[in-house]
Amino acid sequence: MAAAAQAATAAAAADVEAALLEVGRVTRKQEACHASSLAAVSKMLQAVSAARQRLLTNAAAQPQAVLAGLHAELAGAGVAKAMTADTKELHGSVSKLGKIVDRSFSQDIAKAYKPDRPLRPAALNQVIAEHLFQEGRFQVGQLFVEEAGVAEGDALKRPYQSMHSVLQEIQRQNLSPALEWVRQHDAQLRGPGGEPSAFEFSLHRLAFLSLLKREGQAAAVAYARQHFGRFRASQMAAIQRLMGALCFSKRVAAGRASPYGDLLTEDLWGNLARDFVRQCCVLLGQAQDSPLLVTVAAGAAALPTLLKLAAVIGDQSVGELSDAEQLPVEVPLGQEFVFHSVFACPVSRDQSTADNPPMLLPCGHCICKASIFKIAKAANRSFKCPYCPAECTPRDCQELVFPDME
Repeated sequence: MAAAAQAATAAAAADVEAALLEVGRVTRKQEACHASSLAAVSKMLQAVSAARQRLLTNAAAQPQAVLAGLHAELAGAGVAKAMTADTKELHGSVSKLGKIVDRSFSQDIAKAYKPDRPLRPAALNQVIAEHLFQEGRFQVGQLFVEEAGVAEGDALKRPYQSMHSVLQEIQRQNLSPALEWVRQHDAQLRGPGGEPSAFEFSLHRLAFLSLLKREGQAAAVAYARQHFGRFRASQMAAIQRLMGALCFSKRVAAGRASPYGDLLTEDLWGNLARDFVRQCCVLLGQAQDSPLLVTVAAGAAALPTLLKLAAVIGDQSVGELSDAEQLPVEVPLGQEFVFHSVFACPVSRDQSTADNPPMLLPCGHCICKASIFKIAKAANRSFKCPYCPAECTPRDCQELVFPDME
């Protein structure tokens, strides 16, 4: 089964590689066809322009004779024939690419579905409602809550309403509501040592830069004296750079180069808006991206591997996998989908599960529970640690629980 799964992954990669190679060929063919067609059309236009000029400048020229000469010239140059041949060749390459895509990627996605694992409608509806509220679609979210009967819909919506009201003001370049929000949540936002939050400093930094841009150095210096003092222990380097920007503000306003030009870019507002959403979601105990968005993205990334696995092992073997907690093939999703730590047993190389948790030996080394019983053969039989001379029994080992590991 494992060999088949590995073959499925390799086959999927080969299909993608073949399709990408064919895309490259089609792209090059299209560029060549485009260039040759432009040259052919240019040649035709030159011939037509020359024939027209002869008719305009030579009163004795016979139109029929000029047109016949033009036709003979174009036929002799083979312009139409060359364009037809190039277009036919391009269409052949496009057709070949279509066949490769149809053969490699036309799949029945239902093969990746486990019918014995039904979705929980209540949980799914709550995730959808929360996604709509987090995206600021309050009217649609409220209608969905009412139609789907989601419990405590108002409680789901309320914190996101507050978040989006402040976010809209940030997008209008008004920092007052955001500063008020920071004051209300000062205790939760402070750092581990009790220092003011970096997000609050970002707000004051942007307010300082806005004043410097709109009202000049005097207003910016007055704002810095009023607000930057409490950040001197944690943000001194950033404050010093802001003070340096005062000396070059007129140069930036005139459009000349400045070592502090990046401090006055408009993208600072977009970065602040994203940072505010992240801070709000942390206080709400939620990720910045909604669970629905993450689930759909992860499923889309995993789907090609699952479909190839189903195609290789067949329907009967897929049924055998329906009760398994783990797949016989690794499904790479990328670092953006890694949310917690994992423990891999150094003996078996298997990832720990609820049924096979990591165990701490008295000597301090850690291996999975299944490896302990495989080495010891019995619960009351002593065994030697695989990594040191110490001996113990399975009963002497303690299960390890990592707070951020599932």
